[in-house]
Amino acid sequence: MILSTRILIFSLLVAGVCSRSLAQQSSLFHELPAGTSAMYTPQGPLVELPGKRSVPTDQPVAQRVAPDVGMAAASWTYMPPPPRRTFRLQEIVTIRVDELARVRAQGRAESRRNMFYDALLNDWVSLSEGKLRPAQQADGSPRANGLSNQQFRAEGSIDSRESLAFSIAARVVDIQPNGNLVLEANKTIWVNDNQFETALTGICRAQDIAPDNVVLSRDLLDLHIRKNEKGQLRDSYKRGWVTRWLGELNPF
Repeated sequence: MILSTRILIFSLLVAGVCSRSLAQQSSLFHELPAGTSAMYTPQGPLVELPGKRSVPTDQPVAQRVAPDVGMAAASWTYMPPPPRRTFRLQEIVTIRVDELARVRAQGRAESRRNMFYDALLNDWVSLSEGKLRPAQQADGSPRANGLSNQQFRAEGSIDSRESLAFSIAARVVDIQPNGNLVLEANKTIWVNDNQFETALTGICRAQDIAPDNVVLSRDLLDLHIRKNEKGQLRDSYKRGWVTRWLGELNPF
């Protein structure tokens, strides 16, 4: 009976020591031996980093994974970015123009000028026998005076709003040393007796061209857009030469 009691007490002591040792190994405040560097993984206790002295453990070590590989493995809908496209001369690019210009200005000018003058001629000269001599003024010294008032007032205002929205195909006419593309586009449309001409030039970056081969006009540098109309439609609202001449001369 005494022997059985001693064996039971010894077993309880051994079990308590083992459980205490395991608790210390799994604690966050467990101190590692000198010269080791470890990290905590969700799978278990602290494990060493690569290149350091190993610490006995049966848990897997966390490994670094490339960002793209990790995203592709974690998401079913992940799509890697497309490779950057290279362009050559005479390639065709679509330009989508969407420009809105609005100008609003007001002006007012006002000036006023008053002038008063009074002139009196006391002495005068005359030429007699080739010499200048004082002239007699029988009617007295001539005198002149006057008053002048000038007033100018002008008011003006302008409110202009214009918009352009169209798409046009352009070709790459030059490639600059830094990779920028010089684009040029021309379009002519005939409708009965009416002619519509559109010309466009500009510079853009290769990365500004979308995968669908479209670049927006707001991304073009040194953008020049010219639209001309000819025919009966243009003649219906075109100003006559007299009206244009009076507008440029502006006599009043």
